[in-house]
Amino acid sequence: MIVCSCNVLTDKELRKAARELQSGPDRVVVTPGAVFRALGKRPRCGSCFSTVIPIIHEEAPADKGTSPAAGESTDEG
Repeated sequence: MIVCSCNVLTDKELRKAARELQSGPDRVVVTPGAVFRALGKRPRCGSCFSTVIPIIHEEAPADKGTSPAAGESTDEG
Protein backbone atom coordinates (compact mmCIF):
# COMPACT_ATOMS: atom_id res chain seq x y z
CA MET A 1 0.00 0.00 0.00
CA ILE A 2 1.33 3.45 -0.86
CA VAL A 3 1.78 5.45 2.33
CA CYS A 4 3.61 8.52 1.03
CA SER A 5 2.05 9.90 -2.14
CA CYS A 6 4.68 12.59 -2.62
CA ASN A 7 7.52 10.04 -2.83
CA VAL A 8 5.42 7.02 -3.80
CA LEU A 9 6.68 4.97 -0.83
CA THR A 10 4.95 1.79 0.23
CA ASP A 11 4.53 0.41 3.72
CA LYS A 12 6.82 -2.50 2.75
CA GLU A 13 9.63 -0.11 1.79
CA LEU A 14 9.21 1.84 5.02
CA ARG A 15 9.18 -1.33 7.15
CA LYS A 16 12.29 -2.70 5.45
CA ALA A 17 14.20 0.57 5.89
CA ALA A 18 13.20 0.78 9.58
CA ARG A 19 14.37 -2.81 10.20
CA GLU A 20 17.67 -2.14 8.44
CA LEU A 21 18.30 1.05 10.43
CA GLN A 22 17.52 -0.68 13.72
CA SER A 23 19.70 -3.70 13.03
CA GLY A 24 22.55 -1.89 11.30
CA PRO A 25 25.98 -1.35 12.87
CA ASP A 26 25.19 2.31 13.66
CA ARG A 27 21.81 1.49 15.28
CA VAL A 28 20.44 4.97 14.60
CA VAL A 29 17.25 6.25 16.19
CA VAL A 30 14.52 5.28 13.76
CA THR A 31 12.64 8.45 12.88
CA PRO A 32 10.61 9.30 9.79
CA GLY A 33 13.47 11.52 8.62
CA ALA A 34 16.03 8.74 9.06
CA VAL A 35 13.82 6.30 7.17
CA PHE A 36 13.27 8.74 4.30
CA ARG A 37 17.03 9.44 4.10
CA ALA A 38 17.76 5.70 4.07
CA LEU A 39 15.44 5.42 1.08
CA GLY A 40 17.09 8.38 -0.66
CA LYS A 41 13.98 10.54 -0.27
CA ARG A 42 12.95 13.72 1.54
CA PRO A 43 9.65 14.30 3.31
CA ARG A 44 7.67 16.87 1.38
CA CYS A 45 4.23 17.74 2.74
CA GLY A 46 4.43 15.54 5.87
CA SER A 47 0.79 14.47 5.76
CA CYS A 48 1.89 10.82 5.71
CA PHE A 49 3.71 11.05 9.06
CA SER A 50 0.63 10.06 11.06
CA THR A 51 0.75 6.75 9.16
CA VAL A 52 4.54 6.46 8.78
CA ILE A 53 5.31 6.76 12.50
CA PRO A 54 3.27 3.73 13.67
CA ILE A 55 4.60 1.65 10.75
CA ILE A 56 8.26 2.30 11.51
CA HIS A 57 7.77 1.88 15.26
CA GLU A 58 6.17 -1.53 14.72
CA GLU A 59 9.32 -2.61 12.89
CA ALA A 60 11.88 -0.87 15.09
CA PRO A 61 10.51 -0.13 18.57
CA ALA A 62 12.70 2.25 20.55
CA ASP A 63 13.23 -0.21 23.41
CA LYS A 64 13.81 -3.28 21.25
CA GLY A 65 16.38 -5.49 22.92
CA THR A 66 16.88 -3.21 25.91
CA SER A 67 14.15 -4.35 28.29
CA PRO A 68 14.81 -7.12 30.82
CA ALA A 69 13.33 -10.55 30.19
CA ALA A 70 10.11 -11.45 32.00
CA GLY A 71 10.78 -12.19 35.65
CA GLU A 72 14.30 -10.75 35.48
CA SER A 73 15.23 -8.13 38.03
CA THR A 74 16.98 -4.92 37.04
CA ASP A 75 18.51 -4.53 40.53
CA GLU A 76 22.19 -5.34 40.90
CA GLY A 77 22.82 -6.68 44.35
